[in-house]
Amino acid sequence: MKAAAFKQQNQMAIIEVPQPHPGPGEVVLKVHNCGICGSDLHACQYGMGLAPDTVMGHEFCGEIFEIGSGVKGFGVGERVTALPFISCGECEACRRDDGMHCAATRGLGLGQLPGAYAEYVMCGGQSLLKLPDNVDSRAGALVEPLSVGLHGVNRAQLRPGEGVVVMGAGPIGLSTLVWAKAKGAAAVVVSELAPGRTELAMKLGASAVVNPTKENPAERIRALTGREPEVVFECIGVKSTLDAAISTVGLHGRVVVLGVCMEPDQIRPLTCVLKEIGIEFIVGYTRAEFQETVDALGSRRIDPRPMITDIISVDRVPEMFEALKSPGARAKVMVEFPH
Repeated sequence: MKAAAFKQQNQMAIIEVPQPHPGPGEVVLKVHNCGICGSDLHACQYGMGLAPDTVMGHEFCGEIFEIGSGVKGFGVGERVTALPFISCGECEACRRDDGMHCAATRGLGLGQLPGAYAEYVMCGGQSLLKLPDNVDSRAGALVEPLSVGLHGVNRAQLRPGEGVVVMGAGPIGLSTLVWAKAKGAAAVVVSELAPGRTELAMKLGASAVVNPTKENPAERIRALTGREPEVVFECIGVKSTLDAAISTVGLHGRVVVLGVCMEPDQIRPLTCVLKEIGIEFIVGYTRAEFQETVDALGSRRIDPRPMITDIISVDRVPEMFEALKSPGARAKVMVEFPH
């Protein structure tokens, strides 16, 4: 089968790989859609220990093609999304719905197990979640990044009526915006440089979008709520943005870091001390958050479809990885397979 794979640092390629077959507790999906994630771009850029011919892709949905022994409650042909890892299901981390930190976890698409930039992908039966009929497969492939945003909002302990700044209008920033609005934020100001992404943020419900080189987002929150921002979500992940988030948040506020900075950085601890702020770093999500996202899509509580700016075939993945080094107006690029 055809797949997009890591070849070497800064190089993706289209290769042929064997079609997977499920073992006990496993299923094989015929992939419908798989989103390109910033983590994939980082992994390709920095290598991160990936072996040549690693099939990438971990934001996906599809239909069940083949079911291994021991998998109950699912049938061939059902549309599903899945947590992009297989954990033991029995350890303390798994019992508290924190399978990403299970010592036995094997992740899809980042080196341990093949991912979903491919016509078929193998995943764990315990990782599956059924998609409602009214949630199309493109939206189904957004469940993973949306769940990251939900996890960040949950860790912020966001309270209805609070003022929020989201730094960055890439896919994770937009996912965070969607959930901050859904959870009752009084105002969400997005800080973003790219004009195309500014438009996307407004479509997804931002109260305002500001260019941080021209306006302090905290001042816009003050104009909207009369207060300093209670929560700042750092969704950019480059050097200096964490310090900017600390400067932006108000007294006793919370900073939640969803962006992944790949180099050493500096902050000013005195600012944190004087403001008495809390800083949370997050990765991933829980199964419960995946399910909440699926349910919210089904009920139309959230509508993230404007996030999808590009639909491409798997053959175009290598060129799109190059293009996304300067994303511009692009947000979520979706790899779509015939279905």
